[in-house]
Amino acid sequence: MTSMSPQTLPASVKSLPIAGVAENVVDALKNENVLLHAEPGAGKSTGLPLWLLHSQSVSGRIILLEPRRVAARSVAERLASHFGEKVGQQIGLRMRSDTRVSKATRLEVVTEGVLTRLLQSDPTLEGVSLIVFDEYHERSLQADLGLVLCLEIQREVRSDLRLLLMSATLDVMRLSPALESAVSLHCPVRQYPVDINFTGDSKEPLLTRVVPVVIEALRKEAGDILVFLPGVAEINRISRMLTERLDETHTIVLPLHSNLGAKQQRLALAPAQSAQRRIILATSIAETSVTIDGVRVVIDSGLERRGKMDASSGAQFLETVMASQASATQRSGRAGRTSPGVSYRLWGEQGHVRRAAHWQPEIMRADLAPLMMELGQWGARDVNDLAWPDPPPESSVSRAQDLLTNLGLWKQDALTVYGQKVARLPVHPRLAHMLCWAASNGVVKIASHLIVCLEENLGARDCVDLEQMLRLPLSARLSKRAHQLSQLADGIVGASSSTSAASEAVSSVAILLAQAFPDWVAKRRSGLPGKFTLACGAGVVISEEEELAHCDWIVVAQMGGHARQGRIFKAAKLDVTQLEHHCPALFTTVSHLDWDNAGERVVAQRQTMIGQLQVRTRALENVSDADRACALLKGIRAQGLGCLPWTDQARQWQLRVERMRKLDSKPTTRAWPAVDDATLSDTLDAWLLPFIGNMGSLKALQALDMNRVLSGLLDYQQQKQLDEWLPTHYAVPSGSRVMLTYRHDGNPLLSVRLQEMLGCAENPTVAKGRLPLTVELLSPARRAVQTTEDLANFWTNSYPEVKKQMAGRYPKHDWPEDPLNAAATRYTTKKRRGKS
Repeated sequence: MTSMSPQTLPASVKSLPIAGVAENVVDALKNENVLLHAEPGAGKSTGLPLWLLHSQSVSGRIILLEPRRVAARSVAERLASHFGEKVGQQIGLRMRSDTRVSKATRLEVVTEGVLTRLLQSDPTLEGVSLIVFDEYHERSLQADLGLVLCLEIQREVRSDLRLLLMSATLDVMRLSPALESAVSLHCPVRQYPVDINFTGDSKEPLLTRVVPVVIEALRKEAGDILVFLPGVAEINRISRMLTERLDETHTIVLPLHSNLGAKQQRLALAPAQSAQRRIILATSIAETSVTIDGVRVVIDSGLERRGKMDASSGAQFLETVMASQASATQRSGRAGRTSPGVSYRLWGEQGHVRRAAHWQPEIMRADLAPLMMELGQWGARDVNDLAWPDPPPESSVSRAQDLLTNLGLWKQDALTVYGQKVARLPVHPRLAHMLCWAASNGVVKIASHLIVCLEENLGARDCVDLEQMLRLPLSARLSKRAHQLSQLADGIVGASSSTSAASEAVSSVAILLAQAFPDWVAKRRSGLPGKFTLACGAGVVISEEEELAHCDWIVVAQMGGHARQGRIFKAAKLDVTQLEHHCPALFTTVSHLDWDNAGERVVAQRQTMIGQLQVRTRALENVSDADRACALLKGIRAQGLGCLPWTDQARQWQLRVERMRKLDSKPTTRAWPAVDDATLSDTLDAWLLPFIGNMGSLKALQALDMNRVLSGLLDYQQQKQLDEWLPTHYAVPSGSRVMLTYRHDGNPLLSVRLQEMLGCAENPTVAKGRLPLTVELLSPARRAVQTTEDLANFWTNSYPEVKKQMAGRYPKHDWPEDPLNAAATRYTTKKRRGKS
């Protein structure tokens, strides 16, 4: 074992720009936490830890937190190389499925989830002096959680514990309130200069823009090329396009993303080879903490894939967004780590300033169920009691608590006893609950295999059916993890991991998945292959070519696409009858009395439901008339009052009462009721309910007598006054009683033949003279001749012209020379003489 002091540090480490502030960092850590802003290439990840490791102010172990597994592995190997050792001696590594530590370990490189586990198992962090949060600008959920827990430990029990947050793009102003007196230091010198070239904004597809820039960079620039692309799909397509155009003897195209195995990742991260130039196509995994020797050119698409939770389904969808300015800075810095470089940005310089300055913290958009489990295990009853740099959104916290409550893990702002046990499993709460249920039912091996398949996304991307995925053999590493999960679950529930004959019935993949994803049980929409509705109410789709697209029921385990149209990535066929037999707690039985718009009737059913999905129904007996009537009223409101059997007489009554409200605005006794459609709809319970009895359909409603129903809104005195003031008929001079027509606008209309109004000099009125009638004078054939509200003026000025036009056409009717002094009649001249 080799020891090392600052004086004996390798020249390569002492020449790093970070050396200029290393002693300042060490001194500051004696008394305070530190926020270190160090530009790319400064050596903060692979140089500063060596200074810290051998400073007298850091006597205990150091935990170095890295945001990604590829970065953790790379940093650990680089640090260990300075001691001439393998990882696991003075420099250790802890991440899922890869732990290499020993008694000699003084610095552990860990991934963020591992830090949380260490804190939960030992809240005092005995023997640890310093925790370093590398690349904290990424603001992952686990990093934020680790920070707030460390701050609480520091405040309550370990005032000597020190925290160091560092990044090339650290948002110091945003972090300062949470870290209060932390010392802020800056290492401004980039190791090598990087020329930034903006190619300009373009509406062309990304794939058509990237390849020409890569070809040009190969021709103009020296060194390897690192291309940042938003996702694996783009990496694969660009790789094929470049491979077809380039000479493989001189260039090699390598992918770099988190789905690759360690061997393939090391291939991309290996030192440059003089024989071949490398084109490394990477996701944002290569933004930070990774030095790729030989890279002198960075081509940045300016895009990234970012997870965002959909409120309707609880699923985490990936969206392609513009990378932040900070991200662009990190990416460009990859070109200047080992020599001067150049960065091509595939957007315009003016558009650059419109990008967000920093990453959006994951806590603002993530599924917070795992976070709430950790906080429950920690004993925090209120998330706002912790010193968050950005507090989690209340809506996301509430949604997470609802999920945990449905799984039986949460109650009254705390974990249940069962939830405390489940929290010990290092998987998402959904999967942890499924694993414990499986252990209780003797199928834990199948469940642990299923979890590993889902975590590692085994099988082809287009392999949707999880039944097929489970048939794939696991590697030694994954088999070990599956075995560990099985043992942990058995230890929690006190079960045996052996599968008994009795448990075979519950070994269905879909039944297991339904324990983890009860809200993602899905029912196919009738007649629509590939289109499903989830138990939570959201809609999802799958290709019609998939066998699962034609199943009546499935359980979804992974979704993607976007929130407007979720696409199923992983699912299994479900026998819902079998699920109900073995998991009755997932089902509810409800009495359903409601209005059916399509059938125009009240439906009374007893429904068996899973979430919002109907499993089966049967008729509901012994429904009271009152309950049925309430459902019918709901249907009337939905259909509109027009569905009632209105008559002309009923509509005229409605208009008369509305006019009466205006004429008699200050009644001596009871106020006139409002009877417009809107008010009648709002007050159905008061005026219609007593008349509908046991009716249950629009057809039955047609038997109603609307005149009788509506008259109940007036008392006797009001009905009498209405008939006196606004009668339905008017007695004209001829003796006829002519029906009046009341209108929404204008005065009531009296349509009467001209001869029946002869001798009438004054315009007729109603409402005790307050409301003049509009008189529509008709020809003997009952066609309108003139409309007036001034009869005297009509007889004097208009009648002579009317007589001139009408007398020859209707010679059997009176057309007197002096209409004002003539007798009104409803008969022809011949018929009148006969009567006389």
